[in-house]
Amino acid sequence: MNNETVKKILIYQKNEITEHILYGALAKRAKGKNAKILQKISEDELKHYKFFKKITGKDTRPDWIKIYFYRFVSRIFGFTFTIKMMSNGEEQAEHNYEEVEDKVPGIKKIIQEEVKHEESLMGQLEEGVLNHMSSMVLAINNSIQEITGIVVGLTFAIANSLMIGKTALISGIAATLAMVASEYLSQKADSEDGSTPVQAAVYTGIIYLAVVAFLVSPFFIFANHYTALAVAIAAVIVIVSVFTFFMSVVKGLNYTKALAEVSIITAGVVTLSFFIGMAMKMIFG
Repeated sequence: MNNETVKKILIYQKNEITEHILYGALAKRAKGKNAKILQKISEDELKHYKFFKKITGKDTRPDWIKIYFYRFVSRIFGFTFTIKMMSNGEEQAEHNYEEVEDKVPGIKKIIQEEVKHEESLMGQLEEGVLNHMSSMVLAINNSIQEITGIVVGLTFAIANSLMIGKTALISGIAATLAMVASEYLSQKADSEDGSTPVQAAVYTGIIYLAVVAFLVSPFFIFANHYTALAVAIAAVIVIVSVFTFFMSVVKGLNYTKALAEVSIITAGVVTLSFFIGMAMKMIFG
């Protein structure tokens, strides 16, 4: 076996011990079926590490930066989101191992297990928040379009930062309550389990109210209404970018395409609201 092949195997070995520790850490935070799936994968990764160690005769240190990064991500976005990101690594592992398949006897079994890991990760893991993804998407999109339209229109119609903030906050809270009630009734009509509509309504309300807070708060902080609007729009960009990334990873969508679609719609709402606000100012002074 040449040096180049050994170097590749050492990289594979490092990845296996890293993923063994990482999946084990995620398994401790998961419950029920999810914990069992993750623990089984962690054990398989350790077996793969030992297999490669027999070939190289060396120990390799885990990639602690990768471990800490994914553990941090799991605490922010949930373990299912993290697993979806890691599943891309499983796909890459399959491809990498195939490069040395003819030189390393026994690696074909590892490739098959990596495929099995990917199928387990993609098809069996469950997390409550993801069961209400449609509610979350609806809440994010509606809140961004509605509240952005309100603050943009009011900025050019009223031109008073505090008054804009108060008006937008009242409108936002009212819209949140209406959205929560609508989501509850909608989910209840489609479900026989009373807990699901409540959970969907709660997720919807939390997300909607959070967006309202982010977009309205600049008008209570900055006296200049144009500065407040600029900060609010910056908040919209951040919210749209982060949530679109979250959704694209979980749903396996093209991030650029999804972001472009949401951005175009939001820009259309902002532009229309601008002209409405200017018209109101011209008509009513």
